[in-house]
Amino acid sequence: MEQKRNKKLTALLFCAVLMTITAASDSLRGVFLPQFKKSFGLSETSASHIIMISYIGNLLFLSLGGWLSDRLPRRRFIGGVLCLWAAALLMYVLTESYALLLVCMMFSMGGSTMLSTSVNVLIPLMFASPAAVVSVLNFLQGVGITVSQNIGGRYADRLSSWHTANLIILSLALFCLALLFTLRLPDPEPAKQKTSPLMILKQRQSIFLILICGCYFVAEHGLMNWLTSYGSEHLGYSVSRSAAYLSLFFGGITVGRLIFAPFIEKVGIFRCLIVCSCVGAVLYTAGIALGRRGMMLLVSSGLAFSIIYPMLVMLIGRFFDPSCAGSATGLILSVGTFFDIGFNAFFGSLVEGVGYGKAMAVMPAAAILVAVLLCALKLTVKRSREIR
Repeated sequence: MEQKRNKKLTALLFCAVLMTITAASDSLRGVFLPQFKKSFGLSETSASHIIMISYIGNLLFLSLGGWLSDRLPRRRFIGGVLCLWAAALLMYVLTESYALLLVCMMFSMGGSTMLSTSVNVLIPLMFASPAAVVSVLNFLQGVGITVSQNIGGRYADRLSSWHTANLIILSLALFCLALLFTLRLPDPEPAKQKTSPLMILKQRQSIFLILICGCYFVAEHGLMNWLTSYGSEHLGYSVSRSAAYLSLFFGGITVGRLIFAPFIEKVGIFRCLIVCSCVGAVLYTAGIALGRRGMMLLVSSGLAFSIIYPMLVMLIGRFFDPSCAGSATGLILSVGTFFDIGFNAFFGSLVEGVGYGKAMAVMPAAAILVAVLLCALKLTVKRSREIR
């Protein structure tokens, strides 16, 4: 019994550290974007390519990785992705090349997203009260985001800080790799019936889930990647103060995941998603519309956004048979990533054309659509009895 308990604690430590550092890695990109523009002499459009290429990495890892995750032993699969991610971090530490930065963005962003998604898929297979455990782990993810934005924002005026931050994350990634070799993870169940990507996409719930994920990505990731630039170049704040506002938004996400964790199992995943998405959309829209006067409303929307992504990942898995839950989750998230790619492909040009003031309206529109589509999904698609 004691040995089993220790194995559970080791697995929890692995998941906790991995969720924290993958989030920290992802958030550094937006914080250092103004420095990338300065160091490499980039226009807004060229800077947006850094963001866009990272979401192409998401697409590749989630589409291929989701398929592989249901077919390979999970320890081997997660270990392989972890090695690819660590290799990209090492390149960040050793090089200062715009071309290499673009290539490594694919592997670092794609790898970190696949790792955090794998953790969210694994939790229901390993722990009782999975919604509470997922919320706590995603609380730690919020800690990683907030700390990296807060500390990174103070030192984002020099590229050497980028190397140092990635060296710290790389060291922790190697610690996770060492922990992984001590774990026994549940392997995928044999498929009960043949399932293809086309069969998954043809199901009615898949269309709704793709649209919901895509709009959510635009709303949250758009703010993560562009708020620092928006605040410093349009609202007249310094880079460090803009990054501080961004860290407050993700601080709200962090605190919210801890506060709301006990209520999710009681209220139900679906009901929590609908309430939080509606409240978040109102605060987010008001915050962007009011500009400088609305920054506290904008950052407070982080509390409402806190549970949306982790519970959305769990919701996707519950719409499908456990034997293909990993494939379905990876496929839906990867197709939803096209929204991220499309948004960042044109957002830099949109800013150059109409300015930040008007361009930022795209993000609250996406937040409103998340709430509307979740309500439509609940009303129109038959659910399993577990989903409330």
